[in-house]
Amino acid sequence: MLLALIVILIISGLAVSLVLLTDSQVRLGQTAQAQGRVFYAALAGLEEVRGRMSGSAPDTIAPSLPTSISQVLYIVNSSSSDPVQPTNLASPYYDSEYSTEFPGGFASASVLPYINSDQPGVGTSTAIPYKWVRITLMTEASAHRDINQDGVLNSTAPIYWDGTQQNLSSAGGTLVFVLTALAVDSTKVMKILQTETAREAGFTPLAALASGGSITVTGNSSMTNPSNVIVNGHDNNPGGAGCPPPVSPLPGILAGGIISSSAASVTGNPPMQSSVTPFPQSAATLISLYQPSATAITSVDPGHVTFNGTSYTASGTTLGIPPSGESSGTVQVVYADHPLTITGSGNTGYGLLLVNGNLSVTGNLNYQGVMIASGQINFTPPFSGDIAVTGSVLGAGSAVFSAPASLGNATINVLFNSCVVAQVRQGAGGGISSGWSSSTISPQVLSYRELSY
Repeated sequence: MLLALIVILIISGLAVSLVLLTDSQVRLGQTAQAQGRVFYAALAGLEEVRGRMSGSAPDTIAPSLPTSISQVLYIVNSSSSDPVQPTNLASPYYDSEYSTEFPGGFASASVLPYINSDQPGVGTSTAIPYKWVRITLMTEASAHRDINQDGVLNSTAPIYWDGTQQNLSSAGGTLVFVLTALAVDSTKVMKILQTETAREAGFTPLAALASGGSITVTGNSSMTNPSNVIVNGHDNNPGGAGCPPPVSPLPGILAGGIISSSAASVTGNPPMQSSVTPFPQSAATLISLYQPSATAITSVDPGHVTFNGTSYTASGTTLGIPPSGESSGTVQVVYADHPLTITGSGNTGYGLLLVNGNLSVTGNLNYQGVMIASGQINFTPPFSGDIAVTGSVLGAGSAVFSAPASLGNATINVLFNSCVVAQVRQGAGGGISSGWSSSTISPQVLSYRELSY
């Protein structure tokens, strides 16, 4: 009898242990499921907001994005029974993380009006359970990273993305936005995810004519009113339909080396800026960025382009169809993987011309768009001929623009035009460079991380 009781006790103990073990496993499984749910809920919040940052999204928030470090914008997933107030200390969804990134906290912040989530089922029990997504500009201090390695975490300068790395220089880069999402499910499991995003870096005009080397501009001293060689950094954008508002004047000429100007009209703000180091844009990097979407120059106009094994020669070529009358034209992204010479007459173009090497124009040319060459640039029109570029020109090496008296009434005109640049960038897939509200693509993700709460 005693033995039977002992056996029953042992079996009962084993049964209780098994029940407890099973219960623990169930609870662990439920916790893991909850952790997964809130992780993907936070991720969904980040992706909703990233998509709405595109200027072409039907529910775009681009015009409302922060424009200064002190500004903060929240997208909230709220309901009448569960209000979400991330800046209210009494709220269960208070954003305590903000003060760890911006030490002044909300007392020093400019909190922009909340924007509601517009996900399917928003405000109901079927909504994805993220509570808010915060949007701020990134600084070294907010990221806790010394990006320029100067030993100081700068809290006043925003961070930019140049397509390769983050830095504190705006030249050729785009602002980095930090998106932070809080998700909470019905079991009160919480997660915070954070991502750094930036619009794809692309060409940003530095001047009407910019080059990393020295620049020489020579006109006809007998033609002074007007000069036969004009480089104008004032915006020739007429505004109106299809154009962003005109922008402030750029330099007429910006050079990494010295600038020599004789009998030429160079205007802008300032007219000329020399010895700029480090040079703020890399022609080679920009060519690499746009080259995948470009068409080889021999395919664009094969009947007017020849190749001798080391360089291309184009004569009477059409590199994109310029706007005319009510026609908006056709932007063409053209890539020459070797040096290019444009000669002869009747050369026209509209778009983005990328040259891996030297670019030489010795014929008549009327081009609207952006020219980028990784080598030297030489403009020398034929006798009494004309070279006109409306948009912007960027080179990596030296540049020579020459139309002296020996060329008769020959002219060279390089006119900055932000509308043409914007249209070309949009056609090239890089969005419009005038600001976030005009960007037509969602920002790219630079990093993801999970934060402790």
